[in-house]
Amino acid sequence: MLFIKESWRRGAFAVAVAMGLAALPGLASAEEGADHPEVARFPGARINNYDYKEYEEFQLILAKPQRAPGGAFTAAKLMPLEGKVTYIHYEMPKSASPLQVFRNYQSSLRRSGFSDLFTCERPCTTENLSNFQGLMKARQLYLNYSTDNQYLAAQRNNTYVSLWVNDGGAFLFVVEKQKLDDGLMAVTGESPIAKALGADGKVDLYGFQFDTGKAVLRDGSKPTLQELGKVLQDNPGLHVEVVGHTDDVGGADSNQRLSEARAAAVADALSRSYGIAAPRLKTRGMGQTVPLAANTTEAGRAQNRRVEIIAQLPATPVAAPATRAAPAAPAQTANTTAPQPAPAPAQEAPKTRNLMDDANKAMEAAGKLKSLFGL
Repeated sequence: MLFIKESWRRGAFAVAVAMGLAALPGLASAEEGADHPEVARFPGARINNYDYKEYEEFQLILAKPQRAPGGAFTAAKLMPLEGKVTYIHYEMPKSASPLQVFRNYQSSLRRSGFSDLFTCERPCTTENLSNFQGLMKARQLYLNYSTDNQYLAAQRNNTYVSLWVNDGGAFLFVVEKQKLDDGLMAVTGESPIAKALGADGKVDLYGFQFDTGKAVLRDGSKPTLQELGKVLQDNPGLHVEVVGHTDDVGGADSNQRLSEARAAAVADALSRSYGIAAPRLKTRGMGQTVPLAANTTEAGRAQNRRVEIIAQLPATPVAAPATRAAPAAPAQTANTTAPQPAPAPAQEAPKTRNLMDDANKAMEAAGKLKSLFGL
């Protein structure tokens, strides 16, 4: 009996440990995102949150943030920026203090050729960083913690750095200033169709001729088809949506089907006669639901019977930023043998879950079970 009881205890303990560890999402989950090539990572840090936009706005804080009347935050000096924006939130090793991390970032950036624009030493502010989202135009990106807040803004050529460091890690923004490429949907050409698509992004065409209630293009459609085909040939990056519209003569269901069939007939003719690849041509029918004029007269009904061409941004995947090279460790290294806990104030938002903390808690619970079973 003693042998059976002892075996049961050990088995229950093993199950408890396994259940505790199985509840964790993974002790070494892969990071999403990568370091920015112009800003080194603090040794032992781990990426917790990441975001990259090809073109966005951001605002550098160049004076100590102050609460304005009404509760919002402002600063005496701000620098609006637009361009590529990379955001990275790093979780730091438990043995590294916020001061050590901040001073090493300062030193690393200076050695890399960045010039200080503004520095706010601890305690720069005792506010939770989430309060500065609007001030920084940081959208809904993760900003948190309030203990040991330190901040710097730096510049090298057209690259700008905004960095908060506190007991929650490092919150880094890198802005590569540049002009917006607003020609992604530009349409070149001198024809009326090209000019309308370039100016308005869409055009209503009445040159596509069909017999009443039919979806077969008549010969009189050739001039309009030829002009549209040339615009698409001259602008190989242009994708369009071909949208059919009808008047209200006949039933709504039949008009819906007719509008879809006429749009498909135009797209098919563009592919067959002018070599336009099918993926560049989306089709849709709106039936009688989007009239431009009252259907009470023949002139109004004729205005409603049309094929609308809408320019679209090509649905090509955006290339992810290149994998960042592993950064060199900063030269300054402080004594990190003793842990330096930094408890968060009671009013702070919940901290990001730390996998190693979860693992330690699981093992602690297992130890209590072990004691309970007398092992």
